[in-house]
Amino acid sequence: MKIKSIKEQYNGISYNYFDSTSNKVCFMFSGTGYTYEKPLLYYSTELMLELGYDVVQVCYSFNSKQFEQEPEAISAMVYNAANSIVEYVLSTKSYTEAVYIGKSLGTLPITDFYMQQSSPIPSRYVLLTPLLGLEHVMKNLLEKQAFLAVGTTDPHYSKESLEQLSSHELAIVENADHSLEITNHTVETVIICQSLLTKLKTYLQ
Repeated sequence: MKIKSIKEQYNGISYNYFDSTSNKVCFMFSGTGYTYEKPLLYYSTELMLELGYDVVQVCYSFNSKQFEQEPEAISAMVYNAANSIVEYVLSTKSYTEAVYIGKSLGTLPITDFYMQQSSPIPSRYVLLTPLLGLEHVMKNLLEKQAFLAVGTTDPHYSKESLEQLSSHELAIVENADHSLEITNHTVETVIICQSLLTKLKTYLQ
């Protein structure tokens, strides 16, 4: 990347900060195994920098025992880790706009908390493979608005659920899995990534 990240830590949570000297900020929350080096999050970071945003990648980590809780408790756990960084960064600079991008686990604090709160600044939300199989997630998405991408072979994909989410900008990828990839179809997977980033850029402009 042309803009190198600054590795920081606050309240015991690490984060990568890409400072493009902007008054707009993008907060990114990764999945459990889908890290910021993976294609969709790597190129989403590049895209947000291209669009003139500072980018904050929250680098939380949890052990397997912590995932034995109820889904709502897991969501709160991720939110508490992420929000300490969000609140800290927002207190350090007068941002006028925010975008929240989450992948899988990282969509939980967005759907369950940020989308339900009154934001101090105008905010938009990007949900890459949200956990639509969780009842509380679906409930929290109803009558809200976000960019939502999901593959039809993702275990959390549900045609019936998506039909209820017509208020969202939906990107439904045929035959794509939970990583929004098609197994053993490398070129098609790269094309999917390009298509999603093109749609996301249009959504954010």
